Amino acid sequence: MDNLLQKARALAKFLKSRVFAVGMLSVVLAFVVFKITSMTNAIYVTDGETSSINFTMEQNSQNIINKFGIGTLSAEQINFSGISGHYGEVDISNLVEVTVTVDETTAAYQVENGTTVGELLYEKGVFYDGNDLLTPKSEKPLEQGDEIVLQRVEYERYEQEQVIPYETVHKNSSLIRVGATRVLQEGDDGTKVLTYVRRTVDGVQEETQLLGEKITKHPTKEIILIGSVAPVSGLDFDLDVDENGKPLQYKSLLTNQVATGYSARSGAKTASGRFAITGHVAVDPREIPYGSKLYIVSSDNKFVYGCAIAADTGTGLLADIVDVDLFYDTYEESRLNGRKIVDIYILE
Repeated sequence: MDNLLQKARALAKFLKSRVFAVGMLSVVLAFVVFKITSMTNAIYVTDGETSSINFTMEQNSQNIINKFGIGTLSAEQINFSGISGHYGEVDISNLVEVTVTVDETTAAYQVENGTTVGELLYEKGVFYDGNDLLTPKSEKPLEQGDEIVLQRVEYERYEQEQVIPYETVHKNSSLIRVGATRVLQEGDDGTKVLTYVRRTVDGVQEETQLLGEKITKHPTKEIILIGSVAPVSGLDFDLDVDENGKPLQYKSLLTNQVATGYSARSGAKTASGRFAITGHVAVDPREIPYGSKLYIVSSDNKFVYGCAIAADTGTGLLADIVDVDLFYDTYEESRLNGRKIVDIYILE
């Protein structure tokens, strides 16, 4: 019995000893090394020029591809032998590396040789329209080192209202005294709407183009009369005149004739068929036939209507109330004319 107790005490002492602990650790380590070795796969990666060996415990083919940095393609898209006897080979000789920059982000991809720009973008879920700028073009087959850049282009249409300043016209007239001025018509600004299109590339404005304009309100001219001895009529018969500006040659002269003034809407025609414009005057055609060339002026030269053509008539003329009715561009000028006494030179 004593002998058995001694053996038990010796065994307990051995189990607690360093020798036993080291031995057991060695066994565990050997087991772990065995398990790791039996589960580790050696993967050869070949890119056509160089090759490398990599070790992994991964068994899934796609995960192995992802692990070694070629995860832009699936296992079906590259030449991968699979795992056999803890050995596998990945051949990436048919891959090219490119970069894609879109929406301020740049990413690198390895793609199968022959893949086009458009195919890669579609595969990566990058969509674009006909306005966007793509470099290189979508149909280009990708090559090693290609840099694909997609710029988002937007067109914004907008309108802008702009003032059209009115024009001031100074008009010489003998209807008022020499040197005096009179506002015949108040000026008023007009407005127009300008339509533009603004182009932005990746959010940065590049250019603005005017598409067109539409006048929404026409400006009204400001007309200021300036008193002078200048003729009212713009007609010019190239007359030979004396020192007082009166014709030297004429067919007949009617003196002390009563002259009034009138106006009409733009585009109106006279009784003779001519347009109603300054220089075309109304007469009694029984005395002065239509088409006659005239020169009308006051005897003292303070009022000069100037060269005129007999083109119209009226009830006052036919009733012998007035002798000539002078046409003016505006009602205000015809009102300023009032009733004047003039000489009518019948030229021809």
